[in-house]
Amino acid sequence: MRREPEQLVVTAASRAALTRIWIGPGLLDAAGERLFSPSGRFLIVSPPAAAAARDRIARALAGRILANVALDDREEAKTLAAVSRIADAAFAAGLRRDDAIVAVGGGVTSDVAGFAASVLLRGVAWNAVPTTTGAMCDAAIGGKTGVDHAAGKNLIGAFHPPRAVLIDPEAAAGLPDRDFRAGLVEAFKAAWVADAGLASRAAASIDRILAREEQALLSLIAGAARIKAEIVASDPREENGRRRLLNFGHTLGHALEAAGGYRDLRHGEAVAWGIAAALEISARRSRLPKSDADAVRGTLARLGPFPEPVRDAARLEAYLQRDKKASAAGTSAVLLEGIGRGRVEEAVPASEWLSAAAIMSFK
Repeated sequence: MRREPEQLVVTAASRAALTRIWIGPGLLDAAGERLFSPSGRFLIVSPPAAAAARDRIARALAGRILANVALDDREEAKTLAAVSRIADAAFAAGLRRDDAIVAVGGGVTSDVAGFAASVLLRGVAWNAVPTTTGAMCDAAIGGKTGVDHAAGKNLIGAFHPPRAVLIDPEAAAGLPDRDFRAGLVEAFKAAWVADAGLASRAAASIDRILAREEQALLSLIAGAARIKAEIVASDPREENGRRRLLNFGHTLGHALEAAGGYRDLRHGEAVAWGIAAALEISARRSRLPKSDADAVRGTLARLGPFPEPVRDAARLEAYLQRDKKASAAGTSAVLLEGIGRGRVEEAVPASEWLSAAAIMSFK
């Protein structure tokens, strides 16, 4: 028997609005009842790969669509030029401040379309319909929007939470296996920093998850979404430190993505390698038990295999120094004290990250 969609509510950064996160099968066809627009009109932004989900959303919003805007969903296309193309299409379609954008796609789509929504007409509402496992578990939730710059990842952006997020596992049905597995890294990441029980249950169900069994997959995605929603609600703009727990694996992961020209690794793959490095640092700084580190590595190995990343110290150091979390003392790190117990280390020197990068592995 199918489980009915459930709803999570997140306090948005402005505290003037709420993000309503709906999770469950069949939501693509019920979008007309759950997506938000003050005027009732929508501008859809989506990549070609999300055509099936976009078409179901379009049918649900029949008669209320201003335009469908095509977006390149590759990381290397996550630029200000993409925002400009959305703006051109939005103004040509007559976008007003009481209209809303709907991002239907992966993490790049939600980041770019959400950022466009934050700046068009000084801010319009937007909604996210994630179609990849990574976006369902992480990217579409929380309101961090933005684009990349040649100097590094996500260096231009804004906090602009979506008003509604529809997470329907059917949207990821046609996702290539590599992208499906890479996105699951973000789901396990959330469990590893905040919920040992979820991490244990998901690890025990990993065969069913990788086989895309609906209930097993939905349990993991819903658990990860709930963790992120609760953390974001407690720290909407990353001001008290709690939200930084969600950066587990991302400090070095972002450097690895940039060093590979955003072509060599999927985002989740880069995060997996970043987690492997963070485990090395956690063993020294947080006394992470070897058994817990081995359990995390074992799960990552099951999610892979992942392509070998750039390990050149000079290239990685340049991106670490430009990380948006960097300070004169180093770059902050999310470390594990144990599975389900993450903590933030304020400053880890680049040399320590580079040493960990040289030996990181999933064995």
